[in-house]
Amino acid sequence: MDSRRTNSDSVRVSPHGLALFISLSLYALFWAPLFLRAESPGSAPIEVGSRKQLFLDDYLVASATNIVRRIHPAEKSKSNPLIRQTEPWEDPFNILYGSVIRDGEKYKAWYKSGPGVSYAESDDGIHWLKPPLDLVPMGGAKTNILFRKQSELKGSEELPYYHELFGVHKDEREPDQARRYKMGYLSIDWEYKGPREGRFREGQRRGLGIAGSPDGIHWKLIDSFASEAICDGATHWMFDPALSKYVLFGRTLKTPPEIEAAWSKFDWYNGWYSGRAVGRLESPDFVHWNFTAPFASPVVMTADLADKPVTEIYSVLVFPYESVYIGLVQTLLAVPDVPAIDVQLAVSRDGVHFTRVGEGAVGGSAPASRLPFIPNGAVGGWDRFNQSLASNPPIAAGDELRFYYAGRTYRHDPYEGKDTGPRAGCIGLATIKRDRFVSVDASFDGGQIVTKPLQLKGKRLHLNANSDFGEIKSLPAAHRRESGTGTETQRSSERTCAVYARSQSHFPASPF
Repeated sequence: MDSRRTNSDSVRVSPHGLALFISLSLYALFWAPLFLRAESPGSAPIEVGSRKQLFLDDYLVASATNIVRRIHPAEKSKSNPLIRQTEPWEDPFNILYGSVIRDGEKYKAWYKSGPGVSYAESDDGIHWLKPPLDLVPMGGAKTNILFRKQSELKGSEELPYYHELFGVHKDEREPDQARRYKMGYLSIDWEYKGPREGRFREGQRRGLGIAGSPDGIHWKLIDSFASEAICDGATHWMFDPALSKYVLFGRTLKTPPEIEAAWSKFDWYNGWYSGRAVGRLESPDFVHWNFTAPFASPVVMTADLADKPVTEIYSVLVFPYESVYIGLVQTLLAVPDVPAIDVQLAVSRDGVHFTRVGEGAVGGSAPASRLPFIPNGAVGGWDRFNQSLASNPPIAAGDELRFYYAGRTYRHDPYEGKDTGPRAGCIGLATIKRDRFVSVDASFDGGQIVTKPLQLKGKRLHLNANSDFGEIKSLPAAHRRESGTGTETQRSSERTCAVYARSQSHFPASPF
């Protein structure tokens, strides 16, 4: 049969909870009769090929009735925190401003530890070892510290303007073995007296510093200021196969006029709101970037009126995932009484224009509630405040995605109260099952999603479902197919798939 066709089947789910994907993967959690079908192909179908399609946004939705999108927060590991102060010479402040990658058979972590950068490795990503190195001995003992700043305003000997770590990646495309591992970090010249005007901070030069290493342990400077288009910490990047380029999402400043009009009436606005935002850069080699001047990078994310007043976009970690780009958004409430940072979701179809993901009616006009994907921890917990992310995509391990993150026991500035702990931080892990960032739900009164016409490639449409008991039924609808003699209208055969156990997830829904 023709492996390319417009999908116009519908799916019915009978009562009692059902978690559903479409192989292509539309993760959904349905609680009653629900119909999923495609509208009649009156216009050109969307080509989705054979990649999974996630219902993180309404891109594929023509209409929806009585359907609600739910965010499924990542589950924090019972082994948390995974990396913390364990040695007498260690600083209590150990956080991911840094990276965790899978390199061959090992997991490797580079992280901010006090005024320096430390390294750890693991066989399973849960139990970590801090290898004794002789690069920065402390009290005569070997440590896992790679380098340290010489003072608060002075970088390390090799990286003179180093201020804090962004992350590390292994560049398999790099022909120079001495640069196989690359590090990005925040460079600051605290006494800059150069010619360029319009800098982020008066009397300072700020930007992206880059170092290279043959082994991830011994680092040499490549460029202290490869770009000055980003100005502060929590900067992330990815390699985008679609562009064959590195794409960096870094800190910049921008306050949209509608935000200023709505929020400037508050007492805190002039004193505390700084307009943190995210700019976007591209590079073919991680060294030469398309924007280098302060404030030059195109801004791809700012706070908007659907955010709580005083929200700032602290950072966004972006990675390609199946048919979309997923963004993990650090949001900061920057007022003295409630400053905290959590991690929310965003999605993009091109890596440039982003939709923030929230809970609410699918296809609805009301703003969705932007709940955290990695929330702050419980009272008294090691990750009570200030969640930050490893500067790399999640790591797939079996059927789960692993998100390494850091938490702190103290609040972000400008907190002025007493509900804050010592200046300490640790590193932990949160996971989800693959694809299951969000669900689309119907309650006992049922619901319906009508998709736009879709052009699929493959012989079967798969659903990933999870239910105590229930039924999924694909109800055929007419679809059009071009043939040598003209346009034919065909109907697929009906197919019913019953699911009785919550452990069952993948099954064919409709043959093509």
